[in-house]
Amino acid sequence: MRKIWRWTQDNAGPITATLAVLGGFAAIIQFSVVRPMQQGFTAVNQRIDDQIRYIDQRFDDQDRSINQRFDAVNQRFDAQDRRVEDLVRDVSELRKLNDRVIRNETRIDILAEQLQTADAPAP
Repeated sequence: MRKIWRWTQDNAGPITATLAVLGGFAAIIQFSVVRPMQQGFTAVNQRIDDQIRYIDQRFDDQDRSINQRFDAVNQRFDAQDRRVEDLVRDVSELRKLNDRVIRNETRIDILAEQLQTADAPAP
């Protein structure tokens, strides 16, 4: 252990110089490579976030537009449903009237036969 300690003390100057040079290289790499890369990543992330916001806004706009179209179509279907219901009601009333007319025509025919029989000379 003493040998290592003595060797370290004897070579303190070169070790310090080597560490200083390595530290300088690390600082140069940090400021010339790593920091610009981080700034580039930050810029890319910002652009991605902007694009995501733009895409989300477009989807929201399209969703609103589609919903409005569906609402308009639903309103037209509702109006058609009301018209069909009115027609069904009218047809039902016409059928009732038709039944009454048929019954009345049958009665008229029966009455006409009875009148013919009553008006006919007795044999």
